[in-house]
Amino acid sequence: MQKNVKKIIVPIIIFLAIYIIFDYVNIPWLIGIKADNINIDVFGILFDSAVVISLYAISFYYIDNRQIEKDSNAKNFVNLLIKKTYQQCFEHLEMLDNRELIKDYIIPKVDGNKPTSENKVISNIQEFPFATFDTIIDLAASGYVEKDIIASYLDIKKEYQFLINMKIILYDLIEPETDEQWELYNNIQSRDDFLKKKLEYYIAGLNTSGST
Repeated sequence: MQKNVKKIIVPIIIFLAIYIIFDYVNIPWLIGIKADNINIDVFGILFDSAVVISLYAISFYYIDNRQIEKDSNAKNFVNLLIKKTYQQCFEHLEMLDNRELIKDYIIPKVDGNKPTSENKVISNIQEFPFATFDTIIDLAASGYVEKDIIASYLDIKKEYQFLINMKIILYDLIEPETDEQWELYNNIQSRDDFLKKKLEYYIAGLNTSGST
């Protein structure tokens, strides 16, 4: 954009400089050209037009630059929010690998007769990393987040919340006995490992790119 503006402004400035010199020094008179034969009105129109075009190009350039800077700041901000979300998801998943911690500090606060949404200790852990969810969605709706990034964000949110629920409710599923228990146990473990690797991958990507 800057190069395009320069291509417009530089010739105009040169033209204006030549015109001013031409008029001030009265070059036509010096070289024997009759000034009466020159249409001054046309020069005046050209001069006014050149000034208007220059001002427009300069204004457009600075307005465009400010918009680019605004867009860049918004993208960096939303990437920071997503990165922080993923870091907290990873930390909570790691924390809940400690079954003793779940048994001693979480299970006593869980009412087995209530659904997950009504068990504050579970829902709080599920929702805590996504405290900025509305802000991220608003920025995504404004075009500051690519579709694949926001799609991954929503998938991670869903998978994270599922695993938090399973890790707490089935914290004592350490030594499966039946085929169904083994299937459930392996499913939770594989999904947990996969999500952690996915989180690490995205966190690393946000660290190196600065914007995604």
